Amino acid sequence: MSILSSYKDMFGSSFHCKCGVQHAVPLKHVVIKQNAEEGVPSILDSEKLGKRGLMVCDDNTWKFAGKRISEVLSNNGYDIKVCLLNQKPMVIPDESAITQILLEFEPSMDFLIAVGSGTINDLTRFISHRTGKPYIVFATAPSMDGYASTVSPLLINGFKRTYITVHPLAIIADIDMLCSAPDDMILAGFGDILGKVTSLADWQLGVILAEERLCPVAKNMVQSALEEVVSKASQIAQRKSEGIQALMEALILSGVAMMMVGNSRPASGSEHHISHYIEMKYFMEGRQPLLHGTKVGLAVLYTVALYNELASLDPKNIDIQQLVKTKIPYEEWCQKIKEVFGPIAQEVIGLNDRQNWDSVVYERRLHNIKEKWETHLKPLLSSVPRLDTVKEWLQRAGANFTPQALGIEQNLMEEALLYAKEIRPHYTILRLADDLGFLEEKVKKIINLALV
Repeated sequence: MSILSSYKDMFGSSFHCKCGVQHAVPLKHVVIKQNAEEGVPSILDSEKLGKRGLMVCDDNTWKFAGKRISEVLSNNGYDIKVCLLNQKPMVIPDESAITQILLEFEPSMDFLIAVGSGTINDLTRFISHRTGKPYIVFATAPSMDGYASTVSPLLINGFKRTYITVHPLAIIADIDMLCSAPDDMILAGFGDILGKVTSLADWQLGVILAEERLCPVAKNMVQSALEEVVSKASQIAQRKSEGIQALMEALILSGVAMMMVGNSRPASGSEHHISHYIEMKYFMEGRQPLLHGTKVGLAVLYTVALYNELASLDPKNIDIQQLVKTKIPYEEWCQKIKEVFGPIAQEVIGLNDRQNWDSVVYERRLHNIKEKWETHLKPLLSSVPRLDTVKEWLQRAGANFTPQALGIEQNLMEEALLYAKEIRPHYTILRLADDLGFLEEKVKKIINLALV
């Protein structure tokens, strides 16, 4: 039985969860099969969405799937206008792309169709939310976990912001098309799922140290998706349909988990923050960005190494008074942020609560860490797989996410490890290491461990 079928009763429903929250999964249709484009009209008909729509795609996805879907819909009485995003060499989820879609959109349109993967889905979902028009997505690659998400990470004024948006009514994919997707996109999907190794642990850190709420259903959903993909790493490398199907279903379930809890916490942690940092730096330097999941696959090597290192820490060596005394003052931190982040520094400063630098608040946080170390933190830190195990999973999938292979300089990786924590307020392993005065001291060691 597929992992997706284990949760099929949730789709299109709401339920009261054991975590105390009324969850809703408004995503109604998930179709992954051969010749899936033929079924698009019946899904639109079942939802009574109307007959006029805007299709959003790029040159590649138009040739790959959009043209055929347009023909199928036209033959079934639909009036479809096509918005062909033309940024080169690749579409970026920024103001330019948003403007192009809005210029093609007409208020009389009934729905939108995203034909593509990460960026196209994020942009269409954002437009769907802002226009109030529903959308469906035809997925062309198992490359990222945002298909079912209700947030859109967009690059606005050079800063990666996550916007609350809206869910798709349907996710449709052709299994043969997924299997023939470019190697780098399939491996990016594997990297995105592998990131759940630390995103789930980071979420639990937030529960232990920042009084966040954990949903066991969402956590178990993402955990089962991770385990299924790891178990089929070799089949994914060989592009076998059962491996690619498992990867696509895992990516969808990861998005459903985010949909349930209303934020990205189940599927995005320190490894995603490092990915976002690298992306923003690339944008500032005018460099062609790497695929999101590729950067996550790279980052998880470092976050896992950091978990492994902290797991061996003796809490007796946590000198609270010395840490409070030597913590960087807020004004000095602000100056450093301005040097590192340049034109987007004020945004970063605004995301961080100044109270975190208050000596009383910081000391209280350190006491909390020390008191919970043996009972809560050490078991969690030790539960994260060893770095060698994660490297073995990557090897089985045929993925090389080292900085050398991706062309990422060591100084950028050092920067990312030190400053990626500043771009999101969530408590993660990066913030824990920083609170303990461990992060800056161990950066080079962590980088070397990830490289070996």
